[in-house]
Amino acid sequence: MRITIFGATGRMGQLLVRQALDAGHAVTAYARNPDKLRFTHPELTVAAGELDDGKAILEAVRGADAVIEGVGSESAATRRIIAAMEASGVGRFVVVSTCSAPDPADRPDLKFKALVRFVRTAAPRAWSEVRAAAEAVRASDLDWTLVRVAKLDDGPATGEIKVGHYGHGVVGLSVRRADMASFLLAQVTDRTHLREAPAISN
Repeated sequence: MRITIFGATGRMGQLLVRQALDAGHAVTAYARNPDKLRFTHPELTVAAGELDDGKAILEAVRGADAVIEGVGSESAATRRIIAAMEASGVGRFVVVSTCSAPDPADRPDLKFKALVRFVRTAAPRAWSEVRAAAEAVRASDLDWTLVRVAKLDDGPATGEIKVGHYGHGVVGLSVRRADMASFLLAQVTDRTHLREAPAISN
């Protein structure tokens, strides 16, 4: 498959690009600063561009079978990616989000409520942008999956991922970046969570 990845130069994004290439996929990595992607591969295309450049985004997604977005709290960028996908006929959209984006299947949970309250107080713009981006994804006609995490950790992959919703006693606070990359990549072909917003942790 051909996969376009936004946020490809971040710590999790680079792991995701490597995993996708190792799995035999062709990857287009969209990057503000391509020099941060410090490796090459015959099946890797690096597309340089800003997240406010609708034309460059359109070129990056054209011909893709799926798009994975891990750019974080930039709702305007998410909307541009959605528009480019709709214009290009690309349907599968896997998006990184956080516990700040609620889901109807969540239940009250004190630890997650406290974390969201902290983010809303300390970084109100980021909190608002995450929620706006999630709303834009849900409102689209794409085959989306919104993957929500609370905290990201470094370290080797554990190979074990818990999937559920907040407040059910299944999902914890943190997930390894390598494990999250694996989960995101799996969603490209796994339609179990189609048009759902699962929360994941180790």
